[in-house]
Amino acid sequence: MAKRRGAEMERASERWRAGWSISVKMILTTTLLIVITVVGSGVLNVVNIRRAFDESAVRQIEIFKQGREQLGEHDTPLFARGVEQLLYDKGRDADIQLLVQSTVAQDTREGPNGKKDYGLRLAYVLDLNQNLVAHCLEEAQLVCKPGNHEPIGPALGQLTVETWQKAIAQWKANVASKGEALIKFDLQSGGATYRVFAYPVFTGEPATAAGAIAAEHPAARLGYVVLGYDLAPVEWFTSGAAEQKSAASAKAVLYTGAVGALFALIGTVLAIFQGLSISRPLKQLAWKADQIARGDLDARVEVTAGDEIGLLAENFNFMADQISILLQQTAEKAKMEQELEVAKAIQETLVPNDQPVKKSTLTFAGFYQPAAQTGGDWWTWAELVDNKILLVIGDVTGHGVPSAMITAAAKASCDVARYMHNDDVTVTRLLEIMNHAIFESAQRRFVMTCFASIVDTKARTITYANAGHNFPYLFRPGEGKGDFGSLMIRGNRLGDDRASKYEAKTTDLVPGDILVWYTDGIVECENEAGEEYGEKRFRASVRKAAALDAGEMRDAIVSEASTFFADAPRKDDITMVIGRMH
Repeated sequence: MAKRRGAEMERASERWRAGWSISVKMILTTTLLIVITVVGSGVLNVVNIRRAFDESAVRQIEIFKQGREQLGEHDTPLFARGVEQLLYDKGRDADIQLLVQSTVAQDTREGPNGKKDYGLRLAYVLDLNQNLVAHCLEEAQLVCKPGNHEPIGPALGQLTVETWQKAIAQWKANVASKGEALIKFDLQSGGATYRVFAYPVFTGEPATAAGAIAAEHPAARLGYVVLGYDLAPVEWFTSGAAEQKSAASAKAVLYTGAVGALFALIGTVLAIFQGLSISRPLKQLAWKADQIARGDLDARVEVTAGDEIGLLAENFNFMADQISILLQQTAEKAKMEQELEVAKAIQETLVPNDQPVKKSTLTFAGFYQPAAQTGGDWWTWAELVDNKILLVIGDVTGHGVPSAMITAAAKASCDVARYMHNDDVTVTRLLEIMNHAIFESAQRRFVMTCFASIVDTKARTITYANAGHNFPYLFRPGEGKGDFGSLMIRGNRLGDDRASKYEAKTTDLVPGDILVWYTDGIVECENEAGEEYGEKRFRASVRKAAALDAGEMRDAIVSEASTFFADAPRKDDITMVIGRMH
């Protein structure tokens, strides 16, 4: 008594823990879902904010660069016209120096974040021999120096020989492409980047790229001007956007975290109340289910609600009412399914697929249809030595699972016979081995008719032996309706007598010959009126389809027989193999 009471208390404790576990899982799941939703929304929000700032920075940089391009393309030719007269009048280098200095000094404005956007940072004037006349550079302060008509070099500022050769190469490219005289390129110096524009100074005629690079300077060429615009604001735009992006992202994270914490708290409280309301009836269901699991089939749940849990309780009670019947039905069904699965697995390995097979001068195609889910008909083929093809067809008395097991024994003995004779077995020896196997397996409760044949595709002959099976047809098309014959030979059924012996015959074949192996199902099955298909209709369908290939001929014969049978149930298995000599 004490043990029983202890066991009941232990089960009650288990049910309480199970109910509490359901509530805890519901609370944790709801809270986790809310957290994941809030975190996902926050991440998407931050990503969108960062993308917006990145796109804004890219647009600002693009607008800035376009402005620099427009300034350079407009101001460089104007500057060239400004120094044109000074270069034309020899000895006015000081005036050129003043012009360069004033031009650079005046082009300064406020940039982003209160920084100076220097705009034009450097200016050069070269004479017609590409020697330096004057140049100015504005960094922390304005520095201007005369060039004294010396060649370009490192001591004369940012415009180096390498940079100038780059400009010459662009003018050459412009000559090839018939471009304008204005060229532009980027110049790196002292950690700064400049967008440089170069233009030849001509008098009396338009400046050209060809005139700019001519070794023998044209009379109109007076020199060159080079203007460099500062690209530092690009870095300012980028750094400013990065700072704003970081600040906005941090603000979005804090806001999302606060909102998420609030929602998680509210969701957890609601989940606690919901979990408790659901777990109580579930505990009762678990308790009754435990009673039924322990054999108390009279256990029932009290239905107190009309919601989904109440419906679950009603279905639980109905399940308890039907469980005894279901247990019995399940056991019977499991037994039946087990037998059918075994038989189905056997059947799938016994019969070849329905694809036509071509081996040398022989093409053949088979058809198999059991009367029940499993059957007793069977056929197989194999390649033997010297281009010979073995074809065997058989029919066990009855059909269903027991017959399928006998066909398995027949298939196994056929394979063993081929193995024992290294694929050079004779039809008589094959039938003797199969007869012994079926006799020992079935003990005369089941017997099998069988016809074994070997087609020599080189010699065009067929050698065959029979164990009580239907004689296969040999149809030789010719003039008129052709000639129907049979491969006639007799022998005991397999399994009738352990000591049965078999004889063999050989028949010559010619190209065009049609061989038809079949079981009696196709000729003995009836239509809905109770009329058998019969051998006469069968032979007529063979004759009608004789001009087709083996696979097409098989399909045509099966189609005509199926039309005759219509929806009438088959009383026997149907197996047929069509072969044609080429």
